[in-house]
Amino acid sequence: MDDNRPNTLDKATSTGLILLAVMQGVALLALHLAIDHEHWVTADLRWLKALYTVTLALPAFYLISMERLHDRLNFLPLLLAPLLFWLGWHLGWAEQTPEQPWARHQFTFAFCVALGVALFILALFFRSSAVSRTWPTAYSPLLNYSWEFVLTLAQLALFIGVFWGLLWLGAALFAAIGLGFFETLFSEPMFIYPATWLVMGLTLVMIRNRFRLIQSVRQMGEALIKALLPLVALIILLFFAVLPFTGVQPVWDTGSASSILMALMLTLLLFFNVVFHQTHGPSPYPTWLRRVILLAVVLLPVGSVLAAWALWLRIDQYGLSLDRLWAALLQALTAAFTLSYSVLLLWRRRAALPALQRANVGLALLVAIVLIVVNTPLADMRQWVAEHQVKRLLDGRTTAEAFDVDYLRFQLGQPGALALQTLVESEFSQSQPELARRIELSLKQTERWSQEPLVDTQELNDVAQQFKASPNGASLPEPLLNLLVEQNSTCLSQTEPCQTLQVSSDTPFQWLIFEPYSAVGNAYGERDGNWLLFGHLMLLGATQAQDDQTCQTIPTTDDLERITGPADVYRSGSCLYNLRPTIENARQQLSF
Repeated sequence: MDDNRPNTLDKATSTGLILLAVMQGVALLALHLAIDHEHWVTADLRWLKALYTVTLALPAFYLISMERLHDRLNFLPLLLAPLLFWLGWHLGWAEQTPEQPWARHQFTFAFCVALGVALFILALFFRSSAVSRTWPTAYSPLLNYSWEFVLTLAQLALFIGVFWGLLWLGAALFAAIGLGFFETLFSEPMFIYPATWLVMGLTLVMIRNRFRLIQSVRQMGEALIKALLPLVALIILLFFAVLPFTGVQPVWDTGSASSILMALMLTLLLFFNVVFHQTHGPSPYPTWLRRVILLAVVLLPVGSVLAAWALWLRIDQYGLSLDRLWAALLQALTAAFTLSYSVLLLWRRRAALPALQRANVGLALLVAIVLIVVNTPLADMRQWVAEHQVKRLLDGRTTAEAFDVDYLRFQLGQPGALALQTLVESEFSQSQPELARRIELSLKQTERWSQEPLVDTQELNDVAQQFKASPNGASLPEPLLNLLVEQNSTCLSQTEPCQTLQVSSDTPFQWLIFEPYSAVGNAYGERDGNWLLFGHLMLLGATQAQDDQTCQTIPTTDDLERITGPADVYRSGSCLYNLRPTIENARQQLSF
């Protein structure tokens, strides 16, 4: 690190950071109490997420990056407050559903990671500007501060973990002798928030004042990374070397090879920047080993092409999903680094390191901007995915039967729900009554796996529409429908109709009902004028072991026959099925 800059905080800055940490803890306590007391501010998920975003992110930005308390530049991060509020507001809107505003928080983790990385990068530029009094263009200070930030946060997290571990050990010790006061106290939000953030502020100041300790840990980390960099480069080079002989099909078949390759590529880029950060001085490796590492870096665009190719095959087959779009964004940002590094190394050769470092500065800002923009309404990936899935349906690339209504409803938040609402009101849905019905049922659901019936159970016609009977023209008898209503069948709470098969051969049961995405069929039949659930039919395999993969989960009912023997086994073609009886059916058989 730069040894010429001050290595301690002045007294006013130290006090200010501690007070700021305490104020953040008090603000978080106020939000916690507002939730407990159902205050109107927190009743709306948009307000809650917006307030939490500002309360967590803005003080954290100051705590990690403030250099001097009495510095006019400290007013600059205040401009982030409205941006953070807007980002949190949009997150709350996307997660909020009209029925249950607290039911979904599935986007919060990705939001925190993206915003955390973006603010980390911006904090590096802010700290460098506060020290140099100019906009940072040099790479070395940014690298120094990135090491300091990472090590400071790691030590802070470790200290807070040990602090709370000791408190709970002490509370357990006193509770063992009948003094439960401390265990109760340490569980109270009125203690947790102020105590944690006070200790956090004190610890942060203590760590930042031990500048030499951070420098020593950095030197140890650099030595370990220097030893690992050749290994990472060798793994990537060997992979590229054997790929022409194995072909790319194994990469597609595994489904995870491209993700592993991306992780290794990012590791190589990170390690390369850590080791090759000095533009002058002796090389950290012998010439031959240095060339091996540089060759691995030059070939990284090949890995970007492979990863993008694998992702495109999935998108072309199944369309965009939120995970695939995040993967595409990560690959695009990674490709910007790999292509820049490859071109500069080939173009500048021995003078490439200064150019690479200048490229890092611009690319870091690009990453921060992109991660912020994708969390705004300007480039909401959830909306892109919803529009893409609907467009595939309208274009005929996705059939109405294969259109995943539940994915849009429960995995894309408000954008997905609004897309479904628009679709169900369109002329296309009027020509697809079954699809329109599935969408309407999905919009009625308040939770993904709710067991509440979505249809009027008093109307058997509505109940019957929850079952898709085969062969064509078959329909479930009314007594069986009444039994399914009485049993509160899962089929009544599904947007997808259950596959229902009428058994035409001589078997104890007459109907098989398969729930969506289930490999087990419920066998229903009539005995002594009463309908009952006989058991659960499941696939065993084929009559010949080598034909196991050809058997279908759902049998062909027109040739389903029982095999004579003690086991309740059935055959359909070359496929074998086993009927596992219910305890009620077994008891009735014993009574005969």
